[in-house]
Amino acid sequence: MGIRKNYRDLSLAERRVFVGALRHVKLTGLIDQFATIHSSHFGHGIHQSSHFLPWHREFILRFERALQAHDASIALPYWDSTRDRSPDDPIWGDDFLGPFNAEWGLGRKLSEPPNLPTEDMVEANQRQTSYAEFWPGLERPIHNWPHSWVGGVMGRANSPGDPVFFLHHCWIDFLWARWQTNNPNAPFQESQAGLGLNDPLMQWPDRTPADVIDYRLLGYSYDFELVA
Repeated sequence: MGIRKNYRDLSLAERRVFVGALRHVKLTGLIDQFATIHSSHFGHGIHQSSHFLPWHREFILRFERALQAHDASIALPYWDSTRDRSPDDPIWGDDFLGPFNAEWGLGRKLSEPPNLPTEDMVEANQRQTSYAEFWPGLERPIHNWPHSWVGGVMGRANSPGDPVFFLHHCWIDFLWARWQTNNPNAPFQESQAGLGLNDPLMQWPDRTPADVIDYRLLGYSYDFELVA
């Protein structure tokens, strides 16, 4: 089982493998296909709804598997934007995601308002005890603000065209997984008809939130589970 961890904890070798896989999915057009999928469903239930978290869990899982087809050792890393809040942080360095800005024409700004979320905001959201209260607070503003802060492609419907999208959404999934671990009996609650636990996810009619609700069954875990 792959362990998803903070990108800061990747070894130099792991960073090189990850960056190489990103270049591969760009050269083959795969990352652009992911951007198109996200863009085509942008206003149709994958945001501002109870399907926001399960849809993106499935989405980044499929991207992770595309990377693993290039190198099976890869586990998607995450970017914790409560800790890495500066354009000078290593995530934007020349040995990681920095060069993609110019190479792929991403137009990043790395300081656009609003600011990045804080640890206090995250912890307040983690204290919610129902899914109906948890997911809106996670999506707005904890999820939304980093999209705006990075700017460029990350602020548009085709945001998966910037690879930092996947590290950001891996962190959002990390926060959902952590909340699920602390609230194991909290049921999934639909925000409206057609967006329930057993309703199909946009793009994948054979997949539902029920299929992804237990992330451990999807073949990955998170580094927070390594802490005793």
